Amino acid sequence: MKICFLSAGTFTHIQPYIDYFKEQGHEVHFIALSPSPERNVPVHNAWEGKEYDIRAKSNKYKYIKAAFSARKIIKALQPDIIHAHYVTSGGLAAYVIHHPRTIVTAHGSDINASVKSPLWRFLLKRILGRAAAINVVSRELHDKVLQLGIPAHKLHNFNVGINYETFFQHHSSHAAPYMLKMVCNRRFEPVYDHMTIVKALVLLKERNVPFEMHFVGGGPLKEVAEKFVQDNGLDKHVTFYGQVQNTAQLEVFEKCNIYISSSLSDGTSLSLLEAMAAGLFPVVTDIVANKAVLEHNRSALFFPVGDSGNLAEQLIYLRNEFFGRVPAIISENQQFVVKEGNRQTNMQKLEKIYNEIIKPAK
Repeated sequence: MKICFLSAGTFTHIQPYIDYFKEQGHEVHFIALSPSPERNVPVHNAWEGKEYDIRAKSNKYKYIKAAFSARKIIKALQPDIIHAHYVTSGGLAAYVIHHPRTIVTAHGSDINASVKSPLWRFLLKRILGRAAAINVVSRELHDKVLQLGIPAHKLHNFNVGINYETFFQHHSSHAAPYMLKMVCNRRFEPVYDHMTIVKALVLLKERNVPFEMHFVGGGPLKEVAEKFVQDNGLDKHVTFYGQVQNTAQLEVFEKCNIYISSSLSDGTSLSLLEAMAAGLFPVVTDIVANKAVLEHNRSALFFPVGDSGNLAEQLIYLRNEFFGRVPAIISENQQFVVKEGNRQTNMQKLEKIYNEIIKPAK
């Protein structure tokens, strides 16, 4: 099978798809709608202009422009499958390309944020309506796509999954005395709301609660968070690692026992699944995507979006009262990841969809 993956060049989650299907012996190509790093398959650059110009533009017209170049590339390659990622970039380009065997994956904010715009709502209906199949990565996204009038038979709800064995039990102790050793590995972008976390750390410091905080990841708001930490005297308690390789996170996970996410919205978070597999206890926002995976006071502790005071209270409660229940919870959370977030299993589901799509063409 010849497969073309289509997305922005630096899209975070594209590589696992490329790796899996290459390992299965398929002919895999990546069509980059914006500058891409080198990859282990042929990369076809559909973007035009100077590299820094492309990176600087945040609006979406560049993907439409790149789509016309991508259409020429696809005509030459004659792939069996086009798999476009992120509806408002790869999906938009796929709509222009109009290949009959296209699958589109919605990853989170491409639906959650865009569905609020009348223009994007109009475009989403057409992009997804034209696709042969649609992959969503959470129940929340599934329901929102249905509300756009997309037929249920076209929808497939599963995430890319994680390599469970890589992350299994890479955490520090959950034994008493319980020390708050926390990690957040979300990018420093508005949707992940890191300021709620660092403001909660100020409250912990004021109440003389000992803690460590580890931030993994880059992003445009990283310097803002670093300055806040410095201005509030948190330097001794907080470490910023910047962007690291995925497996290098394990060294950080081994220092920690708690995973924090203050995300405003999400799909099924791979970062969360990795943390659960590694044996970290989740303290996360009470958004729909998290509620679909976790339960407050049972498999995690929740706090309201943007509420740093409540986050601090949940962490103190975890340290002083809840920690005794954590080891049993960790085991249950890991079993959930094996069942719902196993990459091998989920990629096999995707491969089956590919085969069903190309069947009529053969």
